Amino acid sequence: MNINESMVISASPEAVWRIGGDPGTVAEWLPAIEKSHLDGDIRHATFAGGGGEATERIVEHNDTGKYYVYEYLTGPLPLKFYRSRFEVGAHPDGAIVYWTAEFGAGSPEEEAGLAEAIAGIYRAGMETLAARATA
Repeated sequence: MNINESMVISASPEAVWRIGGDPGTVAEWLPAIEKSHLDGDIRHATFAGGGGEATERIVEHNDTGKYYVYEYLTGPLPLKFYRSRFEVGAHPDGAIVYWTAEFGAGSPEEEAGLAEAIAGIYRAGMETLAARATA
């Protein structure tokens, strides 16, 4: 299953990347995560509302290209695999954020439900990121 979300933000790509480009501080702008930190290339995240703990491996991080890629390792979601890319690019109106994922779950029904939930998490995060970058 694939997820492709994007949002134009009326701030420079550099301003957006300063907020969103550190995988360890995602809790500062992603409402679904209440705590996060990096330990080497492993991101530890605590889902809001008692949703549990997850670990993800940062497999690529490129400040010049303004993107990072991560893979889900452990956590409460019933995922067989999950690989996601967060990227900030230039846009005539400022910056554009692309957040994509490819994943698999136990069943097509689980995949459909997870796709909807993950896309919602991405959209909420990008809205918060936009609000912070343009404040």
